[in-house]
Amino acid sequence: MGATVGERGGASGGARAGGASAVLDPLARPAGVGALLGVLCLLVAAMPWDGDDLCRSQEPWGCLWFTLLMLAAVPLAGTLVAWMLLRVAGVRPAWRVAALGGVLALLAEYLYSRAGGGTLLASYAVPLLLAAAYAAAAAVALPGVGSLRRWGALAAALLLAWPLTAALGERSITDRAEGELVASKVPLLAPDLHGYRMYFPEASEYSGTFGYLLLPRPVETSAADREQRGVRVTVSPPVAGFAPPDVCEVESGGPRVDAGPCEQVAPDTWRSSRAGSIRYIARREGVIVVLTGGGPSVPDGDLRAMADSLAVRRPAFFLDPNGR
Repeated sequence: MGATVGERGGASGGARAGGASAVLDPLARPAGVGALLGVLCLLVAAMPWDGDDLCRSQEPWGCLWFTLLMLAAVPLAGTLVAWMLLRVAGVRPAWRVAALGGVLALLAEYLYSRAGGGTLLASYAVPLLLAAAYAAAAAVALPGVGSLRRWGALAAALLLAWPLTAALGERSITDRAEGELVASKVPLLAPDLHGYRMYFPEASEYSGTFGYLLLPRPVETSAADREQRGVRVTVSPPVAGFAPPDVCEVESGGPRVDAGPCEQVAPDTWRSSRAGSIRYIARREGVIVVLTGGGPSVPDGDLRAMADSLAVRRPAFFLDPNGR
């Protein structure tokens, strides 16, 4: 008698399961070797290396020679170790998977760092990433498993990973910067940005200050004279002895800044001129905001307008490129 529908379905399901197993089984051992290499990398990275001594021992080239040596030696040593482990695991031909796996591991390290994950050796994700790299190498390189179609799929995945990791990296940088701003010890004060863009917002946990640079829109951050053409803004707690207009000291520690008198131009707003630069000092929200024009090219009217428009802003104001 012919097979029933259930029997035919079971046979079909078994064939599919067997096909999937036939593809996945050859990848398990290379993936295990990759994971083991990842663990070894973490152990080597955790050893008490003295980078300064290693650099000094490579005279006369010093750290440059040592860095170039490591860039060549580490991938080569990793590939040789991978080849031996793959042979022990019964993977044949081991050299093909080891060579391609080493290349994919380096690509994984770069893409992982590009996505904001930091250096590969500093992350506990390294065993998983190397397992995936060597499994992918086996999928395209082993006879009976690899095919031109899988080579194409691997190339497409790497091409897709390039813009994806760039987007993830930018998002990671933004999230980190936003976290620092949210944790700022002073209010996030900023003026209206008419005709200016904001760059390099940074909250210092050590000094408890917050600051950024304002540049006229035509001025690029790469300009050699950007500090002379821009406005440096610093928000900080008031220092002891701050008593304008008689004593206008605004920085604690180091040389006294504007320790002399200053001119009051508006409620809680003062102006002083030192060494060719104009400085506006404003007391807002219990903190001191200092707006320093880098040189004579910064109009006094711009500084005054900035001081008058100071307000507490949301972190997105400092991170949105359209707002800057």
